[in-house]
Amino acid sequence: MNTRRHWVEPSKIESVYARTLSWWVPVDNRITLTGAFWNLLNGTPYHLSRFWSRAYASTLERALSEFNPDVVFFEGLPTTLYVKLVAKRSSAVCVYRAHNIEHLLWERVAAAERTLAKRLYLREQARRLATYEQTLFREGRLDGIVTITAEDATLCRMMGFSGRLCTIPFSVDLEDYQPALEQPEPPTLFHIGSLSWEPNRQGLEWFLREIFPRVRDRVPWATFHVAGAVPPNVKLPAYEGVVVHGVVPDARTFMQNQSILVVPLLSGSGIRSKIIEAMAVGKAVVSTSIGAEGIECTDGIHYLRADTAEAFADAVVRLLTSRSLMRQLGQNARRLVEERYSTERIRDELVQFLFDVAATRPATA
Repeated sequence: MNTRRHWVEPSKIESVYARTLSWWVPVDNRITLTGAFWNLLNGTPYHLSRFWSRAYASTLERALSEFNPDVVFFEGLPTTLYVKLVAKRSSAVCVYRAHNIEHLLWERVAAAERTLAKRLYLREQARRLATYEQTLFREGRLDGIVTITAEDATLCRMMGFSGRLCTIPFSVDLEDYQPALEQPEPPTLFHIGSLSWEPNRQGLEWFLREIFPRVRDRVPWATFHVAGAVPPNVKLPAYEGVVVHGVVPDARTFMQNQSILVVPLLSGSGIRSKIIEAMAVGKAVVSTSIGAEGIECTDGIHYLRADTAEAFADAVVRLLTSRSLMRQLGQNARRLVEERYSTERIRDELVQFLFDVAATRPATA
């Protein structure tokens, strides 16, 4: 599924997947006011209905027929729109990779939304997502679920899933993510992530509105670098010391050239991949509890936790004014990634889980 939001040029797709059987279908999943309005007239969450495509369904049927897979891996909740089709057309084991418990994520987003109309709309979407996820977990078409956090695995059970469960977190290739030889001087703050994702936008606006001015009052030379897509409808407040880069050519290089990652998330679930990536390149991190949720890290050892504007500003100032603390947190974070979040280790766990699910599935007639 080649969506508008994560579009890849077809010429690049072919070179990357030259050794595999692949079928690529463009899907226009853009959010529109018209689409959001008409969605209210049916029961499907708008977060999912945007990913339904007859062309994709037709291509998937053809792929199942030609390839006859042993396992179909559903990456993210929108792909589960096609679980019934796969179950009908194939005897393959169906495994879902849950990035989040989506309805909880959007309940939190709705609670943090300041605009009444949008808050009410998001509450309705969260309710629909809860119904959809509960039905998906209970209807028996999924043979296994791979969650990113243990908390999400527990929630899957509570929502009625009785199949095989496994928790496998996000991982990084340690060879690709190396700490920079030199650190910026003076230290800098940074945030990286698309602002088309509502939790990122809400968190960043909170940081700019409530936290960064407090930091600048105490550390006048502090600078904050913001990287990631900024949709036309997102207007960031302008503050002295804030540099908005937009989409950067190489996220890894951008992180290596900065000092302290701030993760001011107020909503979300699952795991924040950018925290793992920043830790891998030896960066100090300041995060809310929600931001660090699901990562096996300890406050004061691998990162600094802060859940109020005052505490967040205090933590940032501590790091900006203490090179030794900043370096120590970065070194501890890198060791954590080496021990728990390396791609080699995670890949082996996933492959073994898929074999286990396939081996224990009851034979079909």
